[in-house]
Amino acid sequence: MVDNFQLIKNFIHQTKESGFNKKTFFYSIQFLVCVVILWEYNLKFLNPTWDAISQMSRTFVVLGVEQNPAFVEASTMVPIILFTSLLFYLLAQNNFSNIIKKPQDFNSYSITILSLFTILICIILSIFLDFSAQIGMPFLLIGASMYLAYLMNFDNSTVNRIFHDPKENYIDGIKVLSPFLLFILISIFIALFPPIIKENIIEILSFILIVLVSVSALHILSESNNVLDHDKKNSALIFTIALPIILYSITRLLFLLHNPDTVTRERWDLSWSFMDDTNRFEINAWPIQPDFPEDIRWKFYLAAIINSVRITLVSIVLCTILGVIIGVTRLSSNKLASTLATIYVEIFRNLPLAVLLFLVALQLGESLPLFADEANISGLIYYSNQGIYIPNPQTSMILISILLITGFWSWNKYRDYNAQKDPDYQYYDNPLLWPLVLIFCIFLIFSNASHPDYIKPNMAIPGTWDIVEGSGFEITPEFLGMIIGLTLFTASVVAEIVRGSIQSLPRGQIEASISLGLSSYQRLRLVILPQALRSMIPLLNSQYMNVWKNSSLAIIVAYSDIFYVIFVMMNNLGKLIPLFLLLLVTYQAGSLLISGIMNYYNSKVTKVKI
Repeated sequence: MVDNFQLIKNFIHQTKESGFNKKTFFYSIQFLVCVVILWEYNLKFLNPTWDAISQMSRTFVVLGVEQNPAFVEASTMVPIILFTSLLFYLLAQNNFSNIIKKPQDFNSYSITILSLFTILICIILSIFLDFSAQIGMPFLLIGASMYLAYLMNFDNSTVNRIFHDPKENYIDGIKVLSPFLLFILISIFIALFPPIIKENIIEILSFILIVLVSVSALHILSESNNVLDHDKKNSALIFTIALPIILYSITRLLFLLHNPDTVTRERWDLSWSFMDDTNRFEINAWPIQPDFPEDIRWKFYLAAIINSVRITLVSIVLCTILGVIIGVTRLSSNKLASTLATIYVEIFRNLPLAVLLFLVALQLGESLPLFADEANISGLIYYSNQGIYIPNPQTSMILISILLITGFWSWNKYRDYNAQKDPDYQYYDNPLLWPLVLIFCIFLIFSNASHPDYIKPNMAIPGTWDIVEGSGFEITPEFLGMIIGLTLFTASVVAEIVRGSIQSLPRGQIEASISLGLSSYQRLRLVILPQALRSMIPLLNSQYMNVWKNSSLAIIVAYSDIFYVIFVMMNNLGKLIPLFLLLLVTYQAGSLLISGIMNYYNSKVTKVKI
């Protein structure tokens, strides 16, 4: 026992002398833990991926009829899986800019060409060779995707050297191409001589993935690369780790579309042919009003999108104006004004939007007069709990007003440019100009508008009054309730963004503007807000996207937005998954559009990049 203890003690002493310390020991433990986690993670996703590909590759034909409902032709399945993997590879490679900007310069994206060439060879092999469903086809698809992960460790310059001078760079050629040639040879061997069982193949693939992850991690930890190479190594590491779950997601979705269970397969039918049928319910929309029951569901879907966009745009404009006013008021030296602004922010920011919309709809229903009361304002505006009618402006007047506002804004930009370019330029700032222009445009819009034409066919019945169609512009209580709720809720958050951005400015900027003799309004417009925009825009971007997504709560006030229309279609048709995916894509597209516009504006405001 003593001898054994002494041997262990001597081994530890020798290990310490050779450089093995506590830090190395802990690093070794962390490495082993990561290897175990990656091993279980790879097996967790590679096993169902292998089984799904195997089931979709298995064919059983009796009298010319395919008996396996999950069967997918190799000419269809292989391109879908490999090209989707290639798409994720290109996203990780971040080589789209070179392809778009320099399409004639093949050297700038030679690694992408090599990846595409690899995928095409695998597709050709799958068509001309009979790969077994048990081993051959799963090995081909998973192995080709893993080779893409291997290529992530090389750059364009390495591939260029190989093809320009293969004799001088044969070592790089062996590193890049030999794994692919070995993979192709093994795939052909499996196709010609399919093994009876698939013992340990998934474990071997999992081991190869762990080796690739370890190589990428060692490259990153060595810190021997430049910044661009370091970013590529990080991308290679992330892509290699994510590859099992990427393959699992692709194959799982494809398997769901060809599921052996008839009910599941019909539930995941993504043809959307039912949208070409006529709709079975009516909605209130503008400016596109679909006719019930003649129009197809696609037109109702388009009208619902326009309804959601109207709500979002109006709410964004109003919440921005109200939020800026309240945010600036919170910083006022007037205690009453700042206290009231603080109370507003704390109340509406902490109130759930769904509850706020319900309270607004309830209040509108109680405060607006009944339909039979025939309430109006000087015969110009008629309002009730069934709707509000205002004068209907002409389109030409609206366009003229937009041109006037655009021209005035351009003139202000020209003045600002001259003031910055020429220090002797006489710059006069009148805070009343913009309000006067807006008031004039509003007057111009409604000066030639058609007034609501009130009619009452039966004088003996109080509730028979109506407005002649086209004589007035209708604002529904549901639209008004959504605008009020979204504006009040989002403005409270915008106010905090404005307040925090202003307070983050150096105090010297305010003192400098005071020393120049600028008024409070001039300090705010010319000094404070332009600098605060740099920190406000990213946060406002998130809030504007929240307005678009929060508009889905319109079902609370029965407003016909995209969520409400698709929700009713789900209940009527039972096509839950295709309609849900359509809803998901719609909201994602709207969020990306808002984000793209705000990011473009943010790039104009600040040029700082890392």
